[in-house]
Amino acid sequence: MFLFKMLGTAAGGGVPQWNCACRLCELSRTNPRAVPPRLQLQAIASGDGQSWYLLNASPDLRVQIEANPELQPGSRFGRRNTPIAGIVLTTADLDQVLGVLLLREFQPLTIYATRLVRKTLESNSFFRMLHRVPDQLTWVEIVPGQSFFLGDSGITCTPIPLEGSLPFYAREMNTGEKGQASLGLVLEKEGRRIAYTPALPEITDELREIYRTCDTVLVDGTFWSDAELSRTHSGTPLARSIGHVPLSGDDGTIALLKDIDFPRRVFVHINNTNPILDTGSAEYKAVLAAGWQIAHDGWQLDS
Repeated sequence: MFLFKMLGTAAGGGVPQWNCACRLCELSRTNPRAVPPRLQLQAIASGDGQSWYLLNASPDLRVQIEANPELQPGSRFGRRNTPIAGIVLTTADLDQVLGVLLLREFQPLTIYATRLVRKTLESNSFFRMLHRVPDQLTWVEIVPGQSFFLGDSGITCTPIPLEGSLPFYAREMNTGEKGQASLGLVLEKEGRRIAYTPALPEITDELREIYRTCDTVLVDGTFWSDAELSRTHSGTPLARSIGHVPLSGDDGTIALLKDIDFPRRVFVHINNTNPILDTGSAEYKAVLAAGWQIAHDGWQLDS
């Protein structure tokens, strides 16, 4: 058994974003059939349907747990329990780690992370809340390029080193440890092989070769165009400058991966400014015509 599910598919801030009145956020509020609301990015994986592993930890995690029974505690196991067996952190970005702090109620946790990501989080006093009782938190160091098992799930996880640095709040901690700050993941069990790469600063030949070995790839769908964010919010940076290859254009994701014959290709981590959110837009139709899926909250890997 190999189960994989998206609990949230939006970029940081979700859809609609709390402080945004752009056309897409307004449409999501007034006509959610056209632009369905989305929670912030969260994926889970399981090898048996009983124990689940979080891929990062969304700020929307509590809502996502309550909306998905497979992540909820069961009274038959006592008053305090969780089916969450571990958390894999691929980055120290706030919209991927804040959910860890929501799991602080004296619950033992196992976190898989690189040495640099662990160091970054432990330097913040907030994370001391996870050390109030003995053995509350167990760290497992992961090394880019070195495969490991997710507990006893039978799922092999291989961290893919990506270009990129620590987020703005921790920029003084950037130490030049290549591949430690940002990872993609390849998850594999029983012949199924999934690439999970929701943040891509570039698409390299090495990454393309990894994709060729996978039956499903989940890829960064943050922005449609490089200048999209700056057109919507004046003074904001270009997509590539903040670590996201846009979907469109001759040097965009769709063009760069068009020659790979994927059984299943899926966009995740979609920003509230991306026109593919609108199911009636030309951009939405272009993505589907190119053979891509656009993941929705609740999207699951079919068997």
